[in-house]
Amino acid sequence: MEVENRELVMELDTGSAVSVIGEEKYREQLRHVPLESTTLQLHTYTGETVKPLGVLSVKVRYGEQSKYLQLYVMKGIGPTLFGREWLHSIRLNWPLMHLETQSGFRDVLDRHAAVFSDELGRLLNIKARIQLKEEPKPRFCKARPVAFAVELRLDQLEAEGIVKHVIHSEWAAPIVTPIKKDGEVRICGDFKVTINPQLDVDEELKEIFASLSGGQQFSVIDLRQAYLQMEVEEESKTYLTVNTHRGLYQYQRLPYGVASAPAVWQRAMDQVLQGIPGVQCYLDDIIVTGRTREEHLKALDKVLGRLEEHGLKANREKCKFLQNSVEYLGHVITTEGLHQSPKKVQAMAGFSSPQNVGQLRSFLGMVQYYARFLPDLATHLAPLHRLLQKDEH
Repeated sequence: MEVENRELVMELDTGSAVSVIGEEKYREQLRHVPLESTTLQLHTYTGETVKPLGVLSVKVRYGEQSKYLQLYVMKGIGPTLFGREWLHSIRLNWPLMHLETQSGFRDVLDRHAAVFSDELGRLLNIKARIQLKEEPKPRFCKARPVAFAVELRLDQLEAEGIVKHVIHSEWAAPIVTPIKKDGEVRICGDFKVTINPQLDVDEELKEIFASLSGGQQFSVIDLRQAYLQMEVEEESKTYLTVNTHRGLYQYQRLPYGVASAPAVWQRAMDQVLQGIPGVQCYLDDIIVTGRTREEHLKALDKVLGRLEEHGLKANREKCKFLQNSVEYLGHVITTEGLHQSPKKVQAMAGFSSPQNVGQLRSFLGMVQYYARFLPDLATHLAPLHRLLQKDEH
């Protein structure tokens, strides 16, 4: 578990009403969290009464879940227990916990434990190059007002080597600060007003599902902050300058928001994973399969080996292993083949009638996503496409 931004190994104990930590482990890992008094009394399985030293109010993260929960501190060393109180609030990945007890699969994960460490990865031997059209015109934008929380995030990005403070640049994009689901502030360069209109963007689409046919089970590996694991070539860094209330910062890693970033990252991952059968990567997700369990584990072992060899990191809590079906790129993949995602179909069914050209284009793009499942689609959509042609004339 991630407790107060620190990894804490806990023993799942459904016999314990609350979650507890030994005094020694508390002093070692969480002593910065104030210890509050409590009147709670606990009983051991032999009937003895035990009073905690106090209780901590801690932020607990597990995958995408984030909760503030109580953790009781017990005298002495003692185990760190994940009890029923937390179990009611945190939904555990039971299939993964079950799989980790199986031989073969657990050996593969243990062999490549470094891939799942918390630090930001760094792709070795491949750097991002930002290719602009001929005779680009530099654009320098003023900084925009931002929330105070941006201060802390900027410090964190600089400490991690993702951005670097610079004095001068011909290029500068303003920043936008979207809020993530867990309340954390993100900092993104608004590159659509600077380099994006001047980029050469590779829009080639790849058919990735054919090589997955015949698979019996599927694993999806989620790469941690994918693009930010890729360093940028020195001559390209000037294009990735952002202007903040604290001055200019230059991205040292490939940031989100650059129009060509998906293609740059995709080419790099194709190099990293080339030659491994039953494997496809699209942006930050790698899907692995095999005609048998042994073949699947062999491919998984090779993929994790390549990631480790190239310095890349994955988010273990967001990974899915040895599943009978997985959702990937808006499709559901099973042993029977490719299917529509119920969530995406529901979104299409609930789409209100387009009232203008923009809404019509959005609807047509959404429907086109499932063109392979819709016979005579071109015939059915012809009247709508004629509406667009009328608008153009």
